[in-house]
Amino acid sequence: MNKIVVLAVLFGLLGFVLSASGQVDLAAFPAGTTKMVYRIVSGEMQAPQSLEVTVVSHGNGQYTLSMFVEASGSKSQLAGVGFLFGGASMLYGSGGNVSPSSLQTVMGQRSRLEEGQEYLLPDGVTFGDIVSVEIAGVWCLEGSFIDPAQEDTRIRIAFELSHPVYMFPRTIIENRYDEEWVEVLRMELSEYTFTALED
Repeated sequence: MNKIVVLAVLFGLLGFVLSASGQVDLAAFPAGTTKMVYRIVSGEMQAPQSLEVTVVSHGNGQYTLSMFVEASGSKSQLAGVGFLFGGASMLYGSGGNVSPSSLQTVMGQRSRLEEGQEYLLPDGVTFGDIVSVEIAGVWCLEGSFIDPAQEDTRIRIAFELSHPVYMFPRTIIENRYDEEWVEVLRMELSEYTFTALED
């Protein structure tokens, strides 16, 4: 049952990202195949899971997007995977949530954000603790979203700066228990490759 909750969180995240049309416009992907592999870890899972996202830009304004999820578990643990993929609420199952308006604000302004600064977003949400990081060869700006209505949940998200990435290069959800932050979910880009379109 715990693995189903974690998968619900994962597919909720996927649904949210897909409903927001990805982190970048598909037109940002150069002609060829961009493959992104993510590693998903949660304290509830017995083993890390993987998600592979491939964007093929055919060079003529046409694209192919494919996703492959590898999840291990019993028949009952994986029974809900099909309907869970349609989830539209980011991180709902873990108690975390980032409002779409806050997320879109940061996504649209990420090139203007500065390390060490804190930004006030719609609904009193803050985005701070900002640092530059490299994840699987992709330079990113990573920071924490804190919603005053959910003080015991912190969501760290990395936004790409150097390469087009369809989903966030890293998402970490932490919950506070007895004044200590505990990581409950991590979805991180572990592989990024690009193969140019052959003539």
